[in-house]
Amino acid sequence: MDIQEKVDGIIAALKTAYPDAICALQYQKDYELMISVRLSAQCTDERVNKVTPALFAAYPDAAALAKAEPAEIEPIIKTCGLFHNKAKNLVL
Repeated sequence: MDIQEKVDGIIAALKTAYPDAICALQYQKDYELMISVRLSAQCTDERVNKVTPALFAAYPDAAALAKAEPAEIEPIIKTCGLFHNKAKNLVL
């Protein structure tokens, strides 16, 4: 069994186990979901949804975020907690 078959099997099992699952994180692009998930560590989805509009307005794509300094991002994501480390990890 190759990796894609394994992935497909996992996805099928999850859809069977959780047929009505929805993501509480608000996002428009895959990039936004990836960032939102990273911010959600030790934080509520509700809080993440409050800070991400400003973050995504300032940094509309991964390339823009990668050019940022952690100190520029920290004030935007501060209320998510662990903001120093999260800011550093977002720009890597």
